[in-house]
Amino acid sequence: MAAENNLSQKNTEAKNRYSSRKVLFLLLVLLAGSAYLVWTRAGGAAVPCLFHAVTGLDCPGCGVTRMIRAISEGDFGAALRANAFLFVTAPYLLFLIGYSAYKWVRNERTGAKFEAAAILYCVGLVVFGIVRNLL
Repeated sequence: MAAENNLSQKNTEAKNRYSSRKVLFLLLVLLAGSAYLVWTRAGGAAVPCLFHAVTGLDCPGCGVTRMIRAISEGDFGAALRANAFLFVTAPYLLFLIGYSAYKWVRNERTGAKFEAAAILYCVGLVVFGIVRNLL
């Protein structure tokens, strides 16, 4: 019995250490994103879109940097023009990302309904990318 409790305690400690690393990783990603925003606002060059450079078309994500920069400056009209789909669906996308990160840190699955919602969102994003190039 004592051996089982000791093993259970070691597993819990290992999980906590692993989860702490995941949280640290997520914080580093947020820090990198914030640094990129500061860099672009200070006049630094943004990362170019490889899809746009090769095809001349806008990918579904084209305009994200301009959109986030416009939001950070309070210019919501410019944000909407930069990438309308992502601007309108940003709260939902942030929920999807946040919930997925939460489950990842806890080593839990998100579930079939969540995965279907994420796939549906991606399909909507691709449809937006096609339609924006036709108009």
